Amino acid sequence: MIKVKKDKSYTIVDKMYRKMRKHYTSGRKFLAMVYYRLIYILFNCVIPPSVEMGEGTSIAHGVGIVFHYKTAIGKNCIVYQNVTIGGRGTGGAAKIGDNVLIGANACILGNIVIGDNVKIGAGTVVITDIPSNSTVVGNPARIITKEETK
Repeated sequence: MIKVKKDKSYTIVDKMYRKMRKHYTSGRKFLAMVYYRLIYILFNCVIPPSVEMGEGTSIAHGVGIVFHYKTAIGKNCIVYQNVTIGGRGTGGAAKIGDNVLIGANACILGNIVIGDNVKIGAGTVVITDIPSNSTVVGNPARIITKEETK
């Protein structure tokens, strides 16, 4: 009987990122940069090997994604196409919590914190911290629902 290794990555971009990150953290920076360039050439995504993505995080449609090199994304997040997570000249990038959904064409800019269980709508521009258990939409982002935890 063949044992199938369960991989929580769903797309080719996810799998290539995981391999790139593994090479980067184990000191094989040249191989990491080969994967970095392949991801860029094949999918037009800029995902530096220094980006930290938690277990179960998925890039749903790996096209046109740009991540700042200091970005940290929590566990079980979903990132859709054409998302930008970048800086604003302050030297840092967003820290994104667990179970966050980032809609298509969303921009998350600056050294901000996105809480756990947040939904960011398509086309939203986020430039301020977002509390946990919120849904945000618009440009600039507005909280439209905030669930209270018990």
